[in-house]
Amino acid sequence: MPDKVYLPMNPEMRDELRYAMNTQFRYKLYRDPTFPFLHSMGIRHIIQGFEAKEELGFVGVLHLWYENNSGELSYHTKDKHFVAGDWKHEWLDRPEDAIKLAIQIQKNKPYNEDKLIQVAIEYARKAADRHVKKLVEEHLENEEEIPKLLN
Repeated sequence: MPDKVYLPMNPEMRDELRYAMNTQFRYKLYRDPTFPFLHSMGIRHIIQGFEAKEELGFVGVLHLWYENNSGELSYHTKDKHFVAGDWKHEWLDRPEDAIKLAIQIQKNKPYNEDKLIQVAIEYARKAADRHVKKLVEEHLENEEEIPKLLN
């Protein structure tokens, strides 16, 4: 694959933009009430692309990942908050690199996300079928009661 140049700006401007975008993105992320629990829910990688005004173009793709270097468990209670790890970051210059990274992250998971989605879809379908069957049975019972009331 030929290397494409996505950065029409000078390196200093790119680095300033990346620093500002990283800071702003993390600020919004840290303020989210779900943030302290992301890693415990299995969300250990966040990939976000950034683009500036048309004249500047593509800035890069920010990859954040969680690392627990202490080996201790994080916890969040009413009185205490302890996060055992850190959110590291790197910038990718090409969108293709971000796609490769996302594929690699998915392959490295100990479970198959596609199968989990299929199981969830099948569960929802069966629950909907049971609900429809119950509604039909109730409707048929009500239709049987109407003639009894008329007699």
